[in-house]
Amino acid sequence: MKKIKILFVLFCITLFGTACHDEDEGPVGPQPREQVGRTVLVYIVGDAGDSYNELTTLFKTNFRDMKRGMEEVDYSKCNLVVYSEMVNDVPHLISLKKQNGKVVADTLFTYAEQNPLDKNVMSTVISQTINYFPADSYGFVFLSHSSSWVPAKRDANSRSIGYYRLTQMNIPDFHDVLLSSFPKPLKFILFDSCSMQSIEVAYELRDCAEYFIGSPTEIPGPGAPYETVVPELFTETDVAVNIAKAYYNYYESRYDGTKPANDNWTGGVATSVIKSAALDNLAVVTKTIIPKYIQEGREIDRSDILCYDFNDRANYDFDNLIQNLTGEGDDADYQLWRQAFRETVIYSATTQKNYSGIIKQMFSMKGAEGLSTYIPNGTRNSTMNNFYRTLQWYSAAGWNETGW
Repeated sequence: MKKIKILFVLFCITLFGTACHDEDEGPVGPQPREQVGRTVLVYIVGDAGDSYNELTTLFKTNFRDMKRGMEEVDYSKCNLVVYSEMVNDVPHLISLKKQNGKVVADTLFTYAEQNPLDKNVMSTVISQTINYFPADSYGFVFLSHSSSWVPAKRDANSRSIGYYRLTQMNIPDFHDVLLSSFPKPLKFILFDSCSMQSIEVAYELRDCAEYFIGSPTEIPGPGAPYETVVPELFTETDVAVNIAKAYYNYYESRYDGTKPANDNWTGGVATSVIKSAALDNLAVVTKTIIPKYIQEGREIDRSDILCYDFNDRANYDFDNLIQNLTGEGDDADYQLWRQAFRETVIYSATTQKNYSGIIKQMFSMKGAEGLSTYIPNGTRNSTMNNFYRTLQWYSAAGWNETGW
């Protein structure tokens, strides 16, 4: 009996030791990485909810090209994390990392189906990324349909920012998530999404990021050429301009002015970079012009102002508008404003024409300066005009003193 008791005690000690050893073997879930120079979160909203607007096939190609782009990056200094929400799949949070000399897609979290444009969902994804991949600086890349500042509604023809099963996200909500979820202002936001280089969007988000990269009009169907763009996401000097140039140069080299296909994009591109630190001064200078030249809600002749969108007519070239109001290009008011504009839009490039998927044809980009603005029109109390009054730019630029 005594021998049996001793054997039983030894068995228990062995079992306890084994259990402790198994606990120390490794975590069930992912472990935080040591802090690096930069973490970039790519946020993909791909389940449109209708076949006409579906982007999942293109986004899968983008994801493949991101992996290729990471081959050229020093992984010891960076993280590329992808939130992937696509049709016929549940969402995942994925780290593209180098392992044994190869870039692999490491799935960190798999979620139940959820709306990626819900504020709480987006905030949770960002917080998880920050907790597991701390860095000295952060970048954010957004892939989906969008239509700049336009109010969100459950309508396939209105996208605002993002497009998930016919729902969108308003820019003020997007602002709240970014400001509250990231520990510091982002180094940059790359909008790989249509019509996001508007003054209304940039001004609303000015305390969320140092630079904004995107297009004032529709982007090419295939989106950013990530094989060449990804390495630029982690550069230190002139990072935003580097990203914009990589985006532009890829499509400019293929441009021939003809109607494009997604697998052979010949239809051009427009891209620009906005510097947030200059936006407040641009607002101050703009406010000396808008109320001076627009009074009592007068309609503005748009016939010689470049319109960047053919759906809501919410995005006109900002520089064209100010020239239209002030008259000649050598006008003192315009020259003062133009200086502030140049300090804000630090890079802008466009092919001679761009392709619009809305009107299914090429259109001239003559006069394009890389930043759009809304020109209130129609019924004063229309849905768009009422929503426009809720944006910070409305008062900052002096539209509240014009009768609009």
